[in-house]
Amino acid sequence: MHYLKQILHQAEQTFLREVITDYHLADDIYKICTRHGNDIFLVADENTAKLLNKNVFNKISHLIIPSNTIRPLAKPHIISDAPYILSSQSSETGIQEKKSASRAGMTPTMGTNLSLASLETINLVRNKAKDSDLIVAFGSGTVNDICKYASYLEKKDYISFPTAASMNGYTSANASILVNGYKKSFKAHLPRAIYIDIDILTNAPLRLTLSGFADFICRSTVQADWLLSHLLLGTEYNELPFTLVRDLEQILLIEYTALTKRSRKVVLLLMEVLLISGLGMVISKGSYSASQGEHMVAHAMEMVTIEFVRTFEQKQIMQQKIQEIICKEWTNISNLIKQNLLPAKYLQKIFEDLSIPHLPEHLSWNKEQYCKVVDLAFATRDRFTFLDLANCIEGICSG
Repeated sequence: MHYLKQILHQAEQTFLREVITDYHLADDIYKICTRHGNDIFLVADENTAKLLNKNVFNKISHLIIPSNTIRPLAKPHIISDAPYILSSQSSETGIQEKKSASRAGMTPTMGTNLSLASLETINLVRNKAKDSDLIVAFGSGTVNDICKYASYLEKKDYISFPTAASMNGYTSANASILVNGYKKSFKAHLPRAIYIDIDILTNAPLRLTLSGFADFICRSTVQADWLLSHLLLGTEYNELPFTLVRDLEQILLIEYTALTKRSRKVVLLLMEVLLISGLGMVISKGSYSASQGEHMVAHAMEMVTIEFVRTFEQKQIMQQKIQEIICKEWTNISNLIKQNLLPAKYLQKIFEDLSIPHLPEHLSWNKEQYCKVVDLAFATRDRFTFLDLANCIEGICSG
C-alpha cells in the first residue's frame, strides 16, 4: 500500500487515520476494535462471519445479516459454526433471534431487503447499535454501505475490515442504499481506519475480485466522459483522481491475468487502486471520477421513473445548446479525449481473458433489449457523458 500511504501522508486533509495490511488481522479483530472504541457493534453477513473466530461473537455485540449465494473459499482456520445472534424484531424485519443457531443446524431467515443495503437494514443496525460508540464493518460492498450510512446517521465512528477487493466504496463518502426498490446514493463518511487481512482478501470469491477490477477499469470511459462534459459545457473537471492511479493502472493492465490465479501481489495492488479511486471521489466531491455513462446504463436497466422523464426533458434543452459547439470544435475535442481512452478492443480482450461478463447476452439480455436501454440511459443521471453525445449526434444527423 505504498502509493496509498504516500497519498494519505501528503494530503492536506485527513481522509483516514490508518490503513493496515497484514496477515491474520481477523484473528485479532477484538483487540483491534478496542483501540477505537469501548462498546463495539460488529456487522457481518453469513459468509464473512465464518471467517471469524466464534469467541469474537461472545465479546462483541453483533448482527449477522443474510447474504447472497457467493461463498468465500474455505480455509483451515475458518470457524464454520459461528453463532448467529440476530434481531429480536422478527415480526418487523423477517429475521429471527437465534442463539447458537448454527449449532442447531439453523440459518437466519431472510427478510425482504435484509440481504441488501436497504433502509430496513440501516434502521435495524441503528437501533441495535444505539449504545455502541463504534460500528465495525466486516465484509464487502453491502456490509460496508450499511455500516457507513448507519454510523453517519448516528454520528458514530466506524472502521472497515474489507473481505474482498470488489469495489471502490470503502474510501468514498457516500453510500449506495436501496430505497423503494431503487438504489440511491446518500452522503456518508469515511471509516476511521481500514484493516485488510491479506489471506481473506486473496481468497475472496473470484467473482468479487473481478467485479472490483471491472469497477476500476472503467476509469477510461469515466475520465473521457468527465472531460467531455468539461469541454462542451464548462463543468468542473479535476484530473488529480486519475493522476493518482495512473502508475498502478499501468501495472494492472500488464498483470491482470494474475487475478484469476489469486496472486497476493496483484490482488493487493487492485485493492490499493480501489482505495485510491474511492479517495478520488472525496477529492471530486462526488462520484464524478468513478461513475459516468457506463454506470448509467446499469441504472437504466433498473429504473424508469418520473424523475427519469424530468431529467430527459432537461437534457434535451441542454443538448440543443451544445450542438453548435460540437459541429465547430469536435475534431479538437475528440483528440483531447482520445488521449485518456483505452481502446475498446483492448478492453474487450482483457474482459475475455478474465471471463468477465461484458456483452448483453452475458446478462441474459438480447441485443435489441440492450440497445433500447442504452438509448434511454443518458437520462438516468444529471451529468453529461458519451450517452448524451451519442444522443446529440443522432439529433444533428437526423436534423
